[in-house]
Amino acid sequence: METPRVRRELSYENKMEVVTRLQKLTIMGKLVRGAISTTAKHMQLHRTTVSNVWEGFKRNSRMSSGKLGRVGGKKINTSSIVSTLVSEVPEEQRSTLRDISQATGLSMGTLSRRLKDGTIERKNTRLKPLLTDANTIERTAFETPPEVTYEFDAMWDVVHLDEKWFNADKDRRKVYVVKGQSIKRRAAKSKRFIPKVMFLAAVARPRHDDERGVMFDGKIGMWPVVKYLPAARNSRNRPAGTIVPTIVNVNAVLYRDYVITRVVPAIKAKFPSVNKRVVLQHDNATPHGAITDAILACVSTDGWTFVVQRQPPNSPDLNVLDLGYFASIQSLQNKVVSHSIDDVIQSTLASFEALSSEKLENVFHTFQAVMRLVLEHNSSNHFPLSHLKKDAKRRAGTLSANLSCPASLLG
Repeated sequence: METPRVRRELSYENKMEVVTRLQKLTIMGKLVRGAISTTAKHMQLHRTTVSNVWEGFKRNSRMSSGKLGRVGGKKINTSSIVSTLVSEVPEEQRSTLRDISQATGLSMGTLSRRLKDGTIERKNTRLKPLLTDANTIERTAFETPPEVTYEFDAMWDVVHLDEKWFNADKDRRKVYVVKGQSIKRRAAKSKRFIPKVMFLAAVARPRHDDERGVMFDGKIGMWPVVKYLPAARNSRNRPAGTIVPTIVNVNAVLYRDYVITRVVPAIKAKFPSVNKRVVLQHDNATPHGAITDAILACVSTDGWTFVVQRQPPNSPDLNVLDLGYFASIQSLQNKVVSHSIDDVIQSTLASFEALSSEKLENVFHTFQAVMRLVLEHNSSNHFPLSHLKKDAKRRAGTLSANLSCPASLLG
């Protein structure tokens, strides 16, 4: 009777089972008579297959495959076919692999393998401010290096100001767990009730302070925009009348007060400057209109000179805080569980202090790269930000202080 063939090729486990049975049928290193036939009948294999397995084991006990390279049947959906099919699908229908599978007819397994081997890439897209013609002109004027040099200005005298909301928690959190481990329950009455605080931050480019003989980390300060008022009602956490932080709206009066009474004194106390001239850069938010050169002239005392510079409209990428430093603070702040406004204030300020000066210096390098990209793309904001490999260059000692700009972009 012909032996049924289950597979075209034996697995490693089947081969080792054949070898184990034959080893039991050896005497003084030689197989007993009929050992191969008996094993073939038991394993439902042809005796030639059993003999080949045994001879292969004697040559190489690791039983490695004799086939070289990629073997097996030809792939029906090659990389080029998958690339063609996926590229023909409208971009709005490519949010998930399941959407692509439905649009192309490719299986989820095929798409997953092509994602893993790099045929398909996952990229993120974010809404960017819509630029008017006037905006593009202002962006070009903002980035042009002074005196049309080949290197961007070091911006030692510029202090970047901006505000941002920081929440006690976020809606979605990614957590890695081991098999069988459950995730802690997180619940809230409403996302609107999650405590949040707005902060005003001021940073400058880090450098060595020659006058004090120390390293200036670039952190001027970060201030929560709150007022401490007595609680109007009792709660299970505190009685009425307890002084608690209360969120307030940022208007022109409040913003001017924060800049004059908090930002400027902090600059005078920390900022290293030979000529004591400081440029305050912020965006065009309505409350920011309260800060003018005339207002700053009132605090330009003790040899200090303060002037204001507004960045181009719809250009958050031209402020180092919006460009990446706020995101770095938030990534640290999200690692701490906050339950109240006080918790948010403490965790955010602690995250601000924990960030290294190298992180802020990296953002300033990215800022110069963005300015160069703005010139390269005719003042548009639709461009990918290339990886500058700042940390690797810093370790190798090849990181330049400022980025250069081709002369062709300055005409």
